[in-house]
Amino acid sequence: MAGGASGKGGVADASLNVVPFIDLLICLICFLVISAAWTSLSRIDVDQALPKASKTPPKDKPEKKAAINLAITPTGYLANLHDAENADLAQPKRIPTIGETKICRGKVGKDGACPGGFDTFKKYDKIKLKETLAGFMKEGKLGDKIKIMVAAHDKVQYLHLIGTLDVVLHSCEDEAGKTCLRNPSVGDINLLRAKGFTTFE
Repeated sequence: MAGGASGKGGVADASLNVVPFIDLLICLICFLVISAAWTSLSRIDVDQALPKASKTPPKDKPEKKAAINLAITPTGYLANLHDAENADLAQPKRIPTIGETKICRGKVGKDGACPGGFDTFKKYDKIKLKETLAGFMKEGKLGDKIKIMVAAHDKVQYLHLIGTLDVVLHSCEDEAGKTCLRNPSVGDINLLRAKGFTTFE
């Protein structure tokens, strides 16, 4: 672009270099495309469980179907199978924690030293949880259509909720993986009081 007059009657060269601007746009486009791809790949599909607004029962009561309820507490898991044929399964089953695990804050050196110190977290028995969920799925007789609600206590760290959801999504009734639990609901732990839970200690 040229054109502006100089102070002494001459023509000043006012060309604009747009190459850096184009390079910046290309970098921004690449960043946005990659961010969108990673966001969709790392997403966990869950539904949000909300309390019902109306307490009046419907005229036609729907058929009750067995549903799994899972509470994550500071001392372990509490799980039950609500509205199942076997009424004993409605009593929450306790799966206690199995010790503690340490995670280094920084990069562990070759000598095994941790420069940033260790964070200590409780270790939840995910193997026992997977076995319990598989048993509930067989008792519910609904395969991958059985519903599951997961709720975490206020004192439970976020990483335990994500780890539990990962276990739920990979808990299958058979080894082929055709009947995995899909789209669990995540809600407030107090919603489980109507599902047979009396305490969350």
